[in-house]
Amino acid sequence: MKQLLLRIDDELHQRITRRAQRTGRSINATAREILARGVSDETLDARAELRARARRLGVLAEPLQAPPVTDAERERALSSAKGIGPILDALWAEGR
Repeated sequence: MKQLLLRIDDELHQRITRRAQRTGRSINATAREILARGVSDETLDARAELRARARRLGVLAEPLQAPPVTDAERERALSSAKGIGPILDALWAEGR
């Protein structure tokens, strides 16, 4: 790994220091991340960048894949739940 000696003004150093403290990271790690983003060849939108960061941190919840349901299973489920809405509303209103 190479080292880089960089002269920056006090205000910029304070801003990087504050960001490092907010994120619980070192100033070096924070500055490296900022520089890496600044010279990246990829043009990620904010959502994709956030998802990538969450994935790296291990906190990204991948979408659940529901098993396929046949038409008959779907109809059976709908039939079994028919009319339950008002009952649930009443239970909810009673605080149960």
